[in-house]
Amino acid sequence: MADSIDKNYVSKYVEQARSTDNEDIRNNCLYRAGTQMEVIPCDGNANLSPQQQQQVLDAADKLLTSDSDSSKDIYSHKHAIWGDD
Repeated sequence: MADSIDKNYVSKYVEQARSTDNEDIRNNCLYRAGTQMEVIPCDGNANLSPQQQQQVLDAADKLLTSDSDSSKDIYSHKHAIWGDD
């Protein structure tokens, strides 16, 4: 649920991802943030594609710059990626 997303956790890892040039660290941080927001599958695969990286960053931006009611929009990313109904 959107109410259970830890914004501090997401913010911490997105900031780390944006501040490094190391691809492995960036992927690990974005994987952690993305699975917290449930916009990418939690399958243990932190080797994100450029598209997945951008989807996590877009969802994080939306979450961190919006009020709590509009954080539900993040889940449209999940449905687009996973194809859930």
